[in-house]
Amino acid sequence: MDGTKTCPYCGKLAPADAQFCAGCGRSISSPQQVPEQQPQQQGGWQEPPQQNYQQPQQQGGWQEPPQQNYQQPQQQGGWQQTPPPYAAPGQPYQQGYGGGAKGQIGGAIQNRNMTDDVMSGIWILWPFVAIAIAGVILIALLLLNAGLWAIIVALPIGIVLYAVLNYKLLKRMDEHRKREMALRMAIISYLKEKGAETQRAQLIANDIAAMESINQEAMYKEKERTPVLWTILGLIPFVNYLVMYIMGEYAYDHDKRWHAFTQYTQSACQKLGINIMTPSWSTLKERPNIILLIGTLLLGIIMLVWYYFIIKDLNDHFQAQWQFEDQLMAQLR
Repeated sequence: MDGTKTCPYCGKLAPADAQFCAGCGRSISSPQQVPEQQPQQQGGWQEPPQQNYQQPQQQGGWQEPPQQNYQQPQQQGGWQQTPPPYAAPGQPYQQGYGGGAKGQIGGAIQNRNMTDDVMSGIWILWPFVAIAIAGVILIALLLLNAGLWAIIVALPIGIVLYAVLNYKLLKRMDEHRKREMALRMAIISYLKEKGAETQRAQLIANDIAAMESINQEAMYKEKERTPVLWTILGLIPFVNYLVMYIMGEYAYDHDKRWHAFTQYTQSACQKLGINIMTPSWSTLKERPNIILLIGTLLLGIIMLVWYYFIIKDLNDHFQAQWQFEDQLMAQLR
């Protein structure tokens, strides 16, 4: 059909000029990379073997990149430009990079303005705000002798307002997941192209294999959760705690995979003559989500602490990732 093409991974039709498939999120702009990047398994995805990112295997597995002092990078030959304020990323990166993998990297980074929502910690009070608004409406209608209609009107308003917080948290989690997936695939494609161009493809082969393994694991384990559907499920008594548990577990596992991916990205870039420094390899703290779940069931006020961790952890992940992205783009210019 004119003006369209078929995704080689999921079979969904997409516009002829589309770079990523709307169905599975993979790159469809470079067909020649399909057999190398993401071979499709019969019967669906097969879970990759568990990896220990902190201590990768030395024989037959990933090779640990050389240790760097990331808190105090070298001053000679290194990247010394001060990063811009990460709360308000600056110029659109995609302009000036053209098409191909480099343009896809720029586009994915530029989209963080729309996907990576840094939320204020004051949002933990939103459940009380929702209850207070519903209470005021209820009292006002009762004073107007609305009778049963007062409850019929006030209760749905309170429920909808309460659901706003979960919807915002779920939406930013899902949109960031999609953006980062596109960014990982674009980085892998760019390094492959650069390796072939500089005749160093064999030199970075182990790093590329590790990055592809991490990307495949992330795509398998980080399931798509429709924000509207899961927000509605969160309105069911006790199911809300399951939704909070999923959000609480997401940030730590996601951040650990991303840091492992950036380690191998930096190692491959150094072998290609691209110097990328990152401020730290530290990852997020693992939260005691089981204890927080039990505590919330026993004492509801603990839910505020849980919401605070959920908001803060993904905020910290966004800001650390933006630093890496800005330094990467500075080297691609």
